[in-house]
Amino acid sequence: MFNIFVPSPRFPIMSHNRDLQYNLPKLLLVSTLMILSCVAVSLVCYNLVPNVKPVLLDRVNASAEDIALILGSIPQIINFVLCPLISTLSDRTRTKFGRRTPYLIISAPLLVLSLLSIAWYQEITDLVIRCFPVLAGYPNTPFWVLAVLMLIFQILYLFPGSVVYYLIADVIPAEYIGRYMAISSGCSSAISAGFSWFILKYAFSHMKLTFCIIGVFYLAAYILQLLYIKEGTYPPVEDKPEDGTPGWKKTVDYLAMFFRQCFKHKIFVFLFLCTGLNQASTICRGMYNVLFATKELNITIAQYGKIIAIGGVISTIMAFCLGKFIDKYTPMFVYFAGGVLVIITNIFGYFFVHNLWTFGVIGVVMTMMYAIQNLAGSPLLVKLLPMEKYGQFASANSMVNSVTVFLGAWLGGKCTAIFGYRVMFIWDFVVTIIAMVALWIVYREWKRYGGKDHYVPPEVL
Repeated sequence: MFNIFVPSPRFPIMSHNRDLQYNLPKLLLVSTLMILSCVAVSLVCYNLVPNVKPVLLDRVNASAEDIALILGSIPQIINFVLCPLISTLSDRTRTKFGRRTPYLIISAPLLVLSLLSIAWYQEITDLVIRCFPVLAGYPNTPFWVLAVLMLIFQILYLFPGSVVYYLIADVIPAEYIGRYMAISSGCSSAISAGFSWFILKYAFSHMKLTFCIIGVFYLAAYILQLLYIKEGTYPPVEDKPEDGTPGWKKTVDYLAMFFRQCFKHKIFVFLFLCTGLNQASTICRGMYNVLFATKELNITIAQYGKIIAIGGVISTIMAFCLGKFIDKYTPMFVYFAGGVLVIITNIFGYFFVHNLWTFGVIGVVMTMMYAIQNLAGSPLLVKLLPMEKYGQFASANSMVNSVTVFLGAWLGGKCTAIFGYRVMFIWDFVVTIIAMVALWIVYREWKRYGGKDHYVPPEVL
């Protein structure tokens, strides 16, 4: 059965760092299971829950500012605190299962339980009121219970939401990373399109059943990953405090080392700022797009889902076409092109979106533009960040993203409360322009350190 994994002239060995060796079938197996894991994260954390959260909060009478607080600001504070800790610890973890897998496997059942708690929030609210009858007199009790359940989910999401992408850099050969990301992004877009077209409406009418089925799929994906994906051998952990150092001193030393290494060089600082601003540019659309469609344009959830699905299908086709292009040239140019197209699309969106058809056209185009940037984003980090400390530097990137998105969610919520949902077009337009200026500085530094063919990350000590 497994003879195809034996080296042969037909399937030559392809080497990877950390003593991993792949022939073609084994590389395809590992890539397929990694894609399945990423699709599972995408389905749960980027499709199901984000689409359901705003509507559920609206049902418990949350204001625009409340939604911004629960979906934007507080999660970014959590991310800012925990993501660097999780990422740096995973870089320094050494077990027989690898350095990333333990975090993914332990968090999987907890994340699914948290997911199901959101579907059962009304029953949990009733249980809380039975245990604390005094809360029955407070009309905001359902809101607070739902908010707490969503924030617990956000904490647990940080484990797969960061570590699974570090695992990609550890097990996929660098020379294939662009094509891998293209296929992975394409599959995620296809699944997202299918979800939006066929399943999104049932996420509200049959919420518990939908959440259960997707939760089982998530668990199955990570069980398969545990069984078949091996991480290889990592070098011993260096630059760590000496034995016998007090715990508080070790913590201070680790933090000092973390900030010194990650924020010393301009190329990294502006790279983090660029990706953070791009994240912040989408915050208003992520929080309010479904409400803009359903409450201001009178579009149904089913129609909204089909529009997102059409954009996902087109994005899937684009992803498969762009993967080899990214490997051959550079993800930086693709990322910049995507940003420019986002800026242009927002201009048209602000002036021309007034009904189902115009929302559909701009929605599909915008999904395509975001897909271009998302496809290039991970390869861009892989190309520019030091590989042996990829998790650490990626977590520093996540910290900056958290700060920018936190501020963006707060300010975006204020702007939306004052000007209405349509302000999301202006928000995206302005913030993306600033992000592209930051990327231009990254480009200049990248050229200084060698450019396309000779780039070497600056030394981090």
